[in-house]
Amino acid sequence: MASDALKALCAQKRTQLLRLREVAELTKQIAEAAERRDELAMEMLLGERETPLRAAYEIEIQLRESLEKFPEAEAIRLNALLRGAEAETEEEAALAELVAQYRRLMETTIAADKRLSLRLGGKNSFYELFAK
Repeated sequence: MASDALKALCAQKRTQLLRLREVAELTKQIAEAAERRDELAMEMLLGERETPLRAAYEIEIQLRESLEKFPEAEAIRLNALLRGAEAETEEEAALAELVAQYRRLMETTIAADKRLSLRLGGKNSFYELFAK
């Protein structure tokens, strides 16, 4: 597999991980504002969270579109790595680790958001209404 392809995907995944870290930090700050019952801060932070969240999503689209540029066998392997497959070579290890980090952070961020949403919205929360 071309190491240039892996390096390019690693760079994109690293940027996506940074955006998700911003989302996680803002989610934490929203929860802290909720503890203080600071509705203005919560509203502002929710607005701020949209930008890195959208950026992470757009990077995901770019990652998927970039697979189309590779030969079929390489694209299939890269797609498997992006979906969480274990690395088979040292070259693949960096991408596999970034994907694993992203997945772990995504899970903890979603769990924190769910707790916050359920606490604030109760039966009217997003997770009660739409995520079942």
